Amino acid sequence: MLREIVVCTNLAMKKALRQTRSMVQADDALSRHALTIREREVMGLVAKGFTNKAIARELNLAEGTIKLHLHRIYQKLGVRSRLALAASVTNLSSGKRDN
Repeated sequence: MLREIVVCTNLAMKKALRQTRSMVQADDALSRHALTIREREVMGLVAKGFTNKAIARELNLAEGTIKLHLHRIYQKLGVRSRLALAASVTNLSSGKRDN
């Protein structure tokens, strides 16, 4: 019984470590593109399917400000659409590279 608990704990720790590494890799990739913290927040909400209006409400900003953030994010990441942006987020968080 004790051995089973140790094995389960070990597996949980390995999974948590993999998730942490993935988040760090994604954060490193975003840092290379010099995204601000606010741009990262907006990008994350876009990836979750939020509309500009919903993002504005969530972050307590004007919808025009969200559009400006998105424009800058598109430029920095070299994407042209929300779909491409969401794909970039998925690739960054999974550790894949576009290069």
